[in-house]
Amino acid sequence: MARRQQWIVLVCSCLLAFSGNFFSQILSPLSRRLQGQSLACTFISNMNTDSTVVAAIVNATDPSAYKKPDHCLNLDSTEYNSLSATFTYATAIASVFAALAVKHSGQRWLIWSSGLLAVTGAFLFVGGSYLEDNDTAFALLLIGRLLYGFGNGFRTTVCSHRVNHLWKDSTLMKGLYVMSGRLGNAFSFWLSGVTLDAIGMSNAIWIAVGLTIIASFAALFQGYIDTEDDLDHEGVGKWESTKRGVNQFFTNVDALYCWFAVPYFLIHSIVSTFTTNAPNLLVSRGRYTEIEALTIISVVYVMSIIIPVVGFVVDHTGYRQNWITLATVVVMSAFVAYLASTTVHSIVMTITLGIGYAIFDPVSSASTTIVAPQNTEGFSNAVLKFLRYFGTGTFALIAGAILNEQVDLITHDGVWRNLLLLLLSMAILAILASLCLSWANHRSVGKPLTLTEKEHRRREHAKETKHNETTPLLSD
Repeated sequence: MARRQQWIVLVCSCLLAFSGNFFSQILSPLSRRLQGQSLACTFISNMNTDSTVVAAIVNATDPSAYKKPDHCLNLDSTEYNSLSATFTYATAIASVFAALAVKHSGQRWLIWSSGLLAVTGAFLFVGGSYLEDNDTAFALLLIGRLLYGFGNGFRTTVCSHRVNHLWKDSTLMKGLYVMSGRLGNAFSFWLSGVTLDAIGMSNAIWIAVGLTIIASFAALFQGYIDTEDDLDHEGVGKWESTKRGVNQFFTNVDALYCWFAVPYFLIHSIVSTFTTNAPNLLVSRGRYTEIEALTIISVVYVMSIIIPVVGFVVDHTGYRQNWITLATVVVMSAFVAYLASTTVHSIVMTITLGIGYAIFDPVSSASTTIVAPQNTEGFSNAVLKFLRYFGTGTFALIAGAILNEQVDLITHDGVWRNLLLLLLSMAILAILASLCLSWANHRSVGKPLTLTEKEHRRREHAKETKHNETTPLLSD
């Protein structure tokens, strides 16, 4: 593929990642309104001091001090987290289906289908936010998240596959794709936080709908120009090629891949579960306003601005297993500090968590093709995505059950503490698994995670040269 087309594919993939993550994260800034816990569900102040607003309401001397309440829903914690779980479960299933179907239907139809499903799901989701009946609204929100999740599974499989293939040895270039998605998460918090009081919950969702429509045009364009993998392998049927890849995966999967998969799904699940529920945590425990809480949580994803630096350093130093271990330790330290002392400011926690995730995300994403069994990169990546999104959805449901606990012996603070202890336990398991990953890399042939970008390129060039030398010439 020409260099210009490679860059076009990268730009389109980045836009799709930004839009998809913006929509997937929209639940978090809307959490208190979806659950009917925001003051805006009662009134929205147009003034700077709560005392003035209260006086105006009580005395009815200044009707302009407040305006019509925002339209909110009354979902419980389980229903709210079910919206997140539905999206991630749908993404998990669709990612595996897409990996198997890409050789049969081609990536063009998958990426086009992702745009159609995403737009349909976004319209259903915003429509549900207008309904008065809570059960009907929840059902429509759920269907919208389900359809968007299927589209997201197609999108993330095709885009990550193409970026990994076109920029195979570069953590830096793959990091740009990852950073685009994380900035989508951050802007979902920031933009919703800035506009939420001014325009209300439903209108804030329309921003995500607009981005989804724009991204669907990027999906159409990418599908039009990038058809390289739609071609059959010479002499091999499409389904035969797919079955061969699956068989090779299960035959050749090793300890390196298995130990890599554990921190991969744990760290993503930790960050997603925390950011989904954190606005309520900070408002209830830290006495922040709703908008202040959204700003603080967005820092987790704002820290993704260091991803290009991380990618550049890792490309030139190698030792990806050590970077992954470092990231898991940093993530764990964020929860340890917050649980150990009530004096630790919440923003210190989110900065620490954001740094750990900004290290882990690009390094792990760039390592998926490295740890994959030979000639199974597409299916191996789909399995990792399935584990990641299935784990994220499962822990979202667990978090909802914990936060919905109504046992009298457990205080409100105690419920939040139980959730944070769960996330801390997951982080500790991720550290142990990353240490086992280092051991597996040390015992593997060539120690692939240790190599720099240049060393990987030299190794790939040597393999291609050897293959060409041993391939017989076709005679007339």
